[in-house]
Amino acid sequence: MVELYQIEEYVRRREYTDYIMPVWLPFLPLILMLVGGLWFAFFAWYSAQPYYTHYYTYNPFHPVVFETYFFILTLLGVAINVYVVYKWIWRRNEHFKRQKLLLNAIKDFLKERGFNVGKLEMICMDVEVEETERNPILWALIQFIPYVGGILLIYVYHFLNRDFFMHEIREDAFLEGISRLLSDAGIDFNYIRFSYVRDRNTILYLILTLITFGFFVLYWVYTLTKDPNNHFMEHRKWEDQLLNALRRI
Repeated sequence: MVELYQIEEYVRRREYTDYIMPVWLPFLPLILMLVGGLWFAFFAWYSAQPYYTHYYTYNPFHPVVFETYFFILTLLGVAINVYVVYKWIWRRNEHFKRQKLLLNAIKDFLKERGFNVGKLEMICMDVEVEETERNPILWALIQFIPYVGGILLIYVYHFLNRDFFMHEIREDAFLEGISRLLSDAGIDFNYIRFSYVRDRNTILYLILTLITFGFFVLYWVYTLTKDPNNHFMEHRKWEDQLLNALRRI
């Protein structure tokens, strides 16, 4: 039998699963690339000066020193980019797994107390089928496959946008079903969502990226970070409100 403390435990897990990523983090590799470009330009200018010498051991702009700095910046940028893609997918997986457990626990809790949860059971079955896990390590590294890595990274952008959009639709259907059940029992629960995950068209975003010479991808990356962040914050609101309503059963 499902008890309320089990539902509360799944709610507490959000501190681990629902990672709020800083919106600046995915742009850090680009910042490092810009710094590297400026460093390269300054090195080219400095090396053209008449007082420049390749043989001055302690010269900070000696080719060996420059190449070392440039290599470190590049390596750091690549490492951060891999981490960001990994973390995007990791938090998707962990949040989806937690929600599966949470929704099933809520559904069983209500069923065992005499509620007609037929609609909730259908939504839980849909979640089980559609919200499968994706390998975060594989997708974080697959972008470096020659020639097709960029296309595969676009696919990562696509499924992250799409998965969260569909996830939220199922979630809203579940909350609507609970609201009706609790309302029939004289318990008030009517959550109003203030922040939605938008249906982002991958083809349109890809076209905008091409015609803006890649600059639109900056906004695309922003959505991949901000949309889940907003979704997780909304979760905290409705979960707390629903817990208070379930305590009155």
